[in-house]
Amino acid sequence: MSMIVAAAFAIGTAVEMGVLIFLGDYVDTITLINEIMLTFLVGIVVGRSYGKEFFEKMQWHLKSKTLPAKDILNGAVMTIASMLLITPGLVTDFVGLLIITPLTRGIFIDIAANFTQKKASGGELYYFFKD
Repeated sequence: MSMIVAAAFAIGTAVEMGVLIFLGDYVDTITLINEIMLTFLVGIVVGRSYGKEFFEKMQWHLKSKTLPAKDILNGAVMTIASMLLITPGLVTDFVGLLIITPLTRGIFIDIAANFTQKKASGGELYYFFKD
């Protein structure tokens, strides 16, 4: 599992750098830095609004083998969106903004519900890593 996570970070970093280098030819550097800082601030605001409590509620539902309520899934997805917005890069910012947009948030909530249901029905007690 740790090799998969390491590979995902390596590929994600390479994609982010490629996009930044590609856009560096067309967009001013100051504009790119301003966009990254603006989405960083939006991510902080979203993160403070939803917080860590949603992941703890998700962990409780997973251990009790029940499907979390819609509001808990919404909070978890919004927390992930805030993490993506805080992470510097344009691809993560784009995905984070897609999650924050109410029209597309339902897609990500459904993905989280399916993921949680699969983990709970398989008897797994943890989402990714053991405590």
